[in-house]
Amino acid sequence: MLLAIKDFFNSLLLKELFKGMALTGRYLFARKITVQFPEEKTPMSPRFRGLHALRRYPNGEERCIACKLCEA
Repeated sequence: MLLAIKDFFNSLLLKELFKGMALTGRYLFARKITVQFPEEKTPMSPRFRGLHALRRYPNGEERCIACKLCEA
């Protein structure tokens, strides 16, 4: 009986709705992390190894590594 009364008041007071709105409000006023891309670049990771490229053998034939870059 006590559990039924507790469930009734939780649903009447819309406890979950207020919890969700509090979470939304927290993110609304949090510091933004958006980067304005063309003007501001993100720092490059030390693990970055460069752009993809289709490599070739010394005789000029393409080396296939199944990257499907040749289809693009």
